[in-house]
Amino acid sequence: MKLPPAKQAELQRALDDALADHALLSAPPGVEPLIGTPPLPLAHIADEELHVVRHKDSGCVQFVFPPPGQPLLKEGWDWIVQATLRAGEHMTQAMVEKIEAHHKPERLLALSRGFQQSARPADLAAARGKRVLLLVHGLFSSTEGGFGALDLQPLIERYEGRVFGWDHWTIAKTPQQNALDLLQHMPPAADWALDVVCHSRGGLVLRSLLADGADGDAVLAQIGRERAGRIARVGKVTFVAAANQGSKLASPDDILEFLNVAAMLASFSAGMGLDVVIGLARMVVSLGYDRPAVQALTDDSALIATLNRAGGLIAPERSWYARANFDYGSSALERTGALLSRALIEADNDLVVPYAGVLLPGAAPAADHILNFGTAEHKQNQVWHTEFFRQAATRDFLLQILTNRD
Repeated sequence: MKLPPAKQAELQRALDDALADHALLSAPPGVEPLIGTPPLPLAHIADEELHVVRHKDSGCVQFVFPPPGQPLLKEGWDWIVQATLRAGEHMTQAMVEKIEAHHKPERLLALSRGFQQSARPADLAAARGKRVLLLVHGLFSSTEGGFGALDLQPLIERYEGRVFGWDHWTIAKTPQQNALDLLQHMPPAADWALDVVCHSRGGLVLRSLLADGADGDAVLAQIGRERAGRIARVGKVTFVAAANQGSKLASPDDILEFLNVAAMLASFSAGMGLDVVIGLARMVVSLGYDRPAVQALTDDSALIATLNRAGGLIAPERSWYARANFDYGSSALERTGALLSRALIEADNDLVVPYAGVLLPGAAPAADHILNFGTAEHKQNQVWHTEFFRQAATRDFLLQILTNRD
């Protein structure tokens, strides 16, 4: 099975980036393997090499990391070596930003004109002092990748065209930096009445945007100052698979496992960019775990602790949630042959975000304020982290919330 054409292009772009950065040690020409490509002998996994491999049948992309981070492999070798990268490269911030810039520019989008149109001064002027809907995407994603499965037309009509998306970088910058950049893309006197739908890491961007009380965080303090005049009030907030309490997978002990989860999802979903996932893998093995953008996602991160202590502009009675408890067994993803640990598969999560961690601390939403795919007692095998917006139930849930004029 071949990767879809869009994913082939993302993989090729990642390899081109690695070649330009002198990190690519070897790769077949193009993304298809050479005929007769031999299996990767485990004895050849060197301390300074990162292997990008692809399943022979499903096309799923995974990583084989230098020891001791090398994942456990199933008996037999069903993988083709797509590329070998120099894990000991010295990446710079400029290299990371270049990877993100290839995937998407940072910009505020006017979604009434499509997923690729930057907001013009006239779009922003028309929204001044009005109710606005903002979409905030998640890790490795974009507004189109994250929300492209939604039918936006009813929402565009409801908000009279005032629907915006914030395309931002998710490995080169922290959630606080994303929030500050968003404010600086808005007119100083925008005076927006803001409704928001956020996905995944976008929950931390939103909470950073609306935090009230910096608690020693200089960027959050600056956000509070910049927000004055731009956001007048906050209305409805919907957290879809939001990483409100982070993810254990982003911890130092599990980050390599997380990267293989992300690579699996990015192989088949428009909601994650395969080139950005490969960029993060390069960053982690070359610069180490202690990067602020990665640390912010851990369940014990300083950012999450600060946000949990701080007040904010998000009212509990105006907050909605969607979450999933995913059963990997007998699912379409299981047939990709991905190199995932049993501990991850058995946990209560959607493969990225813990089931319980979607809720804000102390939240006890009413039944009509939460959409559950599965429960803590019973998993389901249809909806995982990147699949929420493909579900009719999610689309109906959002339309009911956002088209109601209360």
